Amino acid sequence: MRSRATLALVLGAVLLGVPWTLPSFYVGIFAYAGIYALVAIGLALLLQAGQVSLGQAAFMGLGAYGTALSSRHFGIDAAATLVVSVAATAVVAALIGAITLRLRGHFLPLATLAYGIALGSLFVAGNEVTGGASGLDKIPPLALFGMALTDDRLYTELIWIIVLLAVLGAARLRGSRTGRAIAALESYDGMARSFGVETTALRIKVFVFSAVLAALAGGLYVHLLRFISPSPFSLTTSFKLLIMAVVGGPSSAAGAVIGALTLESAQWTLQDIFARWGASGNFEVIVFGVILVVMLLRWPQGLWPAVEKIIPHAKPRPRDGQGLASRTLQADHNAVLLRADAVSVRFGGLRALDDVSMELRRGEFVGLIGPNGAGKTTLFSIISGLRRPTGGSATLFDAPLPPSHLIVRRGMARTFQHVQLVPELTVLENVALGAYARTKAGFIRGLFGLDAEENRLALATARQALVRVGLEVDADSAAASLPLGKQRIVEIARALAADPQILLLDEPAAGLRFSEKLVLVRILRQLQAEHVTILLVEHDMELVMSCVDRLVVLDRGCIIAQGSPREVQADPNVIAAYLGGARDKAA
Repeated sequence: MRSRATLALVLGAVLLGVPWTLPSFYVGIFAYAGIYALVAIGLALLLQAGQVSLGQAAFMGLGAYGTALSSRHFGIDAAATLVVSVAATAVVAALIGAITLRLRGHFLPLATLAYGIALGSLFVAGNEVTGGASGLDKIPPLALFGMALTDDRLYTELIWIIVLLAVLGAARLRGSRTGRAIAALESYDGMARSFGVETTALRIKVFVFSAVLAALAGGLYVHLLRFISPSPFSLTTSFKLLIMAVVGGPSSAAGAVIGALTLESAQWTLQDIFARWGASGNFEVIVFGVILVVMLLRWPQGLWPAVEKIIPHAKPRPRDGQGLASRTLQADHNAVLLRADAVSVRFGGLRALDDVSMELRRGEFVGLIGPNGAGKTTLFSIISGLRRPTGGSATLFDAPLPPSHLIVRRGMARTFQHVQLVPELTVLENVALGAYARTKAGFIRGLFGLDAEENRLALATARQALVRVGLEVDADSAAASLPLGKQRIVEIARALAADPQILLLDEPAAGLRFSEKLVLVRILRQLQAEHVTILLVEHDMELVMSCVDRLVVLDRGCIIAQGSPREVQADPNVIAAYLGGARDKAA
């Protein structure tokens, strides 16, 4: 195979041809696998965003009961009721997501478990409407263009066409502006917000999309059987769906399909084996639990990475030509861009910052230094909008600081004390995340591939930023494969991709070797020559003194000195609190 696209077309054709070659019994199994694959694709995207849902079967049930009741009781065309029930499920998911997705840790899975139980109980309790535990029959078949799809093979073909379209859409989304933001949600919420991502809103969109796929799968399921009961939408099904996503590999929609095919085949095989042994009960669930534990221990990324190694590499996305238009810098040299006025921060009875006031003027290179625990990182968090002060205020371009995801749009970008690169993304994709606020394509445009030109501009901008810092050769490398020194330079490139007027650097030399520090100094001096306004937090005094124009010194949450490097080095308070006798020894 010459390309991944060619391979995908061949595999798609094979999958669409399978229903016409299998015996009737196995056609049904293949149809079920496609339906579950559709739900698993949504779950895989949820896992990429750092969300674990134990209630996807309930969303399947909403879609199934919605289309079944509408078409059965009101005689509405089955295709129309499928659309309506999916839309209604999306509204319910948006309401649930707005309530639950602010939770973190184990509270989120517990919340999804709760609504899964509640909706499942509703299906059973609404006996007069839903038929209760006995269910409802005589559900009309799905009809397209006036033709009822009563042939199981044709219906299975339709299911797998929808699955392949979902895989294609998820793949397009993965390489888009929104996809890069989704990849950052699991571990780096603060970083994502710093580059313009409205993380809560994006989580809700991912949640709703996964619910839409689940509801669509439920509607397809009920028109396949033409019968509905609550049992297929139980918690056991939710766990089964989650295992499919994990086994296949949550990093890819194609992995979710592999997981669905693997587990659905395994379930029917195990049921046959246990029946031959005379065993009754859902023993395959126990086997699935064992499989999940083994996968998490041995192959935590699922089966997809192993499959990906033996298929052609994806062709790099276009990143040539000019990038995004840069902002026009104002000519107000020496104007105050950033001001902190009597900023204070308290953690209980501890004062992390105490009446801190400072300014940053256009074109300055200012160093913020102080011993460990002086409050430097806290002040950085205040300035970048990730934390609110308990006293005082901060302004950016003579306006109050906006929410964190809007600060980068005003023209300020930052790096982080601890490297925050998304390991699943390449170096180029990590840097392109810095251009998020300069682009507009949303979830739907990314899903349908309508953002190609804007995405090319963002990637071209990322490439230019990498050229600027001397790392273009590593553009297509995995971010996690780079040494620490290069990772810190990649963070600077990501910040530069945001086209900032102010660049905040939080300990960029931490953990670097001497040769790597020399590279960093060269980049900092280059930025200084380009008149980029920089605020630098750093412990390496030699590096700081060789680069900055002015120093601000913090100690125990208070500013104890401000001035040129020479003035600060001579200040008795600084010598006592931070530098000690280093100056005398150097002399």
